[in-house]
Amino acid sequence: MSDRPVVCFVTLVLSQYRIPFHQRVRTLLAAEGIDYRLIFSDPVGDAAAKGDTAQLDWARCVPVKAFDVAGQRLFWQSAGPHLADADLTIIGQENKLLLNYWLQARSVLGLRKVAFFGHGKSSAASRYPRIARILKRFLATRVDYWFAYTPGVADLLAGYGYPADRITINYNSIDTEALERDLAAVGEDDIAAFRAAHGLGTGRTGIYVGSLYADKRIEFLIEAAERTRKKVPDFQLVVVGSGPQSDLVEAAARSHAFIHATGPLFGRDKAVALKAARACLLPGAVGLAVLDTFVAGCPLITTDAPGHGPEIDYLQHGVNGVRVKDADSVDAYADAVVRVLTDDPWRDHLIGGAKQAASTYTIENMAQHFCGGVVRAIDRTHALSPSFATPRLGRSG
Repeated sequence: MSDRPVVCFVTLVLSQYRIPFHQRVRTLLAAEGIDYRLIFSDPVGDAAAKGDTAQLDWARCVPVKAFDVAGQRLFWQSAGPHLADADLTIIGQENKLLLNYWLQARSVLGLRKVAFFGHGKSSAASRYPRIARILKRFLATRVDYWFAYTPGVADLLAGYGYPADRITINYNSIDTEALERDLAAVGEDDIAAFRAAHGLGTGRTGIYVGSLYADKRIEFLIEAAERTRKKVPDFQLVVVGSGPQSDLVEAAARSHAFIHATGPLFGRDKAVALKAARACLLPGAVGLAVLDTFVAGCPLITTDAPGHGPEIDYLQHGVNGVRVKDADSVDAYADAVVRVLTDDPWRDHLIGGAKQAASTYTIENMAQHFCGGVVRAIDRTHALSPSFATPRLGRSG
């Protein structure tokens, strides 16, 4: 190993929300004498349509080709020349990335170290062909190291037989500082103006924030809102977002004066909407959005429905949010919403837990854990820096 080890992180596209993480990691690893390189490709197809990718002047953009094989879209990134001197290459755990197979073959042969970064499995596994799920599980243990999103992912890998001492739990996060600043800048006048603009009056308000598609259980949300309204006559529901099922929300808003569709909101506008609400209603798939609810002190109410992202691990029922066990019971969900809306001590308790969680699951802690794992993964001969040797969160591998 050279005096300055090289670590490469390869991602298909560079998403905007990941930039703060990579910036912090690069700085932390530079202090350890490690050269951190980020390799990505320009988005194609659906990724290009989302418009949420970005560039970094120090990252390396490589060509990518897409192939359609048996109804599946596969990608080949021409990253090989940039990985020739890598002591460790970190890749996302995705079957569609053909480069991964080459890198894992080199790892099996003992030529170069490779690590996975991700979920451990597909969040919505039922959507994927059985052979794809089998392949993903098989390949999950054919790497030198793992950067698991959450403790639940680490437990899953341990169940596969993967060594626990080769797993670092990242506590996957996003940069919530901008949201914190926006929330701090929201005043009572802003909230009053938002409520007036959307006809909320003084009613107790719930909010949905996110994309509108089947896994989010939009129909369930609307039905639960109708039943909540029967028990809380001044209840209002604000739906923030867009997607394939926007028409369901728009139709509900036309039929019910207490349902309000705003479309997508960002930045300060999103912060005002969150501050105007007493609870966040997300009965379907929950991922990193849980962090927004923690930061906003807006208790999240969800269900045990399948399809959650690994970040659902952060939600502790009755501590920092509510998770209804009977995922198919609209009445049970509506009752949980009613309690948060009307029981102030209960809501205050949940807000306290949410605020504590917000200070725990931060981009800074994620970068610290990740960098500690990098140092361990490349088997440095010198001791860990104190900040890496003593992780800020419980389990870190």
